[in-house]
Amino acid sequence: MSDYAGAASAIQAAVVAEWTEIPTTYPNAAGFEPPKDVDGVPLPWGLLEVLPTFSEVLGTGTQKTYAYYGVIVYHVFVPLGTGLAEANRMAVAVGEIFRTRKLYDNGDGCYVRTVSPSIIGSSGNDDNGNWFRVTMTVDFTYWHLI
Repeated sequence: MSDYAGAASAIQAAVVAEWTEIPTTYPNAAGFEPPKDVDGVPLPWGLLEVLPTFSEVLGTGTQKTYAYYGVIVYHVFVPLGTGLAEANRMAVAVGEIFRTRKLYDNGDGCYVRTVSPSIIGSSGNDDNGNWFRVTMTVDFTYWHLI
């Protein structure tokens, strides 16, 4: 049976399979530590979030269509002081994984469709002052036919 949880997992699976440039962690993942090189210098890493926004019923009758809307958010973290260009490059590159793509197609009318990614902002603020963040977002719709 297809469901929103499976759709969100498919989005995460796309990052696991197609984005290997930097380590990625996920909300509520245990044991992640930001990477360091052999000399202990911090290295870039990413955080993926799949955030639902709202849903609606689009059709009634013998078959119902539900649309679940949301946003894929990928935060690229680079060591503070390493510049904006590399963080932007990585945020753009991970966004390309999702550009106008169809994911999680079960063949029965349940699938995820994405649109074009955007870079929405950057910040040097974090809990310990060591990281600079650039964030990529892309809207998605999970279509569910029952």
